[in-house]
Amino acid sequence: MNCMRDKTDLLQALGEWPITPKGISPYKDVYKVDAEEGIYCLKQVDKKTRRALALEGVLEHLVAEKFTLTAKPHHNNAGRLLSQIRPGVHYILTDWVQGRSPDFRKFDADIVGAAATLALFHNASCGYVPPPGGKLRSRLSRWPTRLISRLREVVRLREELNHKLFLDNFDRAFLQYYPWILDRAEQGLQIFTTPQYDDLVKTARRNNSFCHGDVAQRNFIVGDQGGYYIIDLDLVRRDTKAADLYKLFRDVTKKRRWDFTAAQLILQGYSKITPLKADELAVLYGFLCYPHKIIHLILRYYVKREGKSRGWSTSKFIEKLHELGKRHPMENALLQAFRSEYKIS
Repeated sequence: MNCMRDKTDLLQALGEWPITPKGISPYKDVYKVDAEEGIYCLKQVDKKTRRALALEGVLEHLVAEKFTLTAKPHHNNAGRLLSQIRPGVHYILTDWVQGRSPDFRKFDADIVGAAATLALFHNASCGYVPPPGGKLRSRLSRWPTRLISRLREVVRLREELNHKLFLDNFDRAFLQYYPWILDRAEQGLQIFTTPQYDDLVKTARRNNSFCHGDVAQRNFIVGDQGGYYIIDLDLVRRDTKAADLYKLFRDVTKKRRWDFTAAQLILQGYSKITPLKADELAVLYGFLCYPHKIIHLILRYYVKREGKSRGWSTSKFIEKLHELGKRHPMENALLQAFRSEYKIS
């Protein structure tokens, strides 16, 4: 979108709400709006109408459930939370949450607070029914097929190296790490082929619940008046709670160099609100065990380079591969401690 179209769209979008803007400035992927009535966040959401409508329904549902630990959405002049200014261009307007970014590396309280807020968010999600025409993304019951497919592709790529005349440095590093990649992936997949995962899927379907989809430090705010807020609901989807918890674990434990006490802080915060059952802990372990990141990198190198990796050099890929490979002993120690503490069979 060019600058002129961008400005025109923003002005048109702001005109949909009963506010008097005094200034607007870009901030990451949103706009901060200074208005006579207060400070707001204007955000463009999914281009697909069915998903934009589903997000509007999610926001309405959270308001109805009195979940206040996210940015408060505002109805426009037509009484809607979603404004479509033209096909494929949708906006929402929320309060600008005043506060600081949490620091999972330094503050235990931030980890516990974020985990507790995630539990409250999951509780509030129950009973959600999309509005007419709205449809959420869904990963329910799809994880086993997705993870098996990726592992098969990695096995195929490994076998192809047997017939390659000259191996480059990435090939050699791949061969070095392949045995533990395969071992970890198979351990993780064992969990997803048990009734434990199927039971969580059935529970999520029965509850009509949803998950955040992008749980990380960047999507929490510690409010000026206290409390931890979860923001940026663009990737909300149908999934098990364990998928959200896995993403929080991945973010926190990386920042804490895979210290098991950091994992315990997450479960402590979450369980204050909703104690986790044995099958939820087992599926969480399955997510943690499967080597998502390194498999993703390998597929990006050999199969399809997308996103930020599109312009990477071979040396950049090799650097990233070794970076992930060197984490293996620390990750293994965390997994062993988790398995022992929570009696994962």
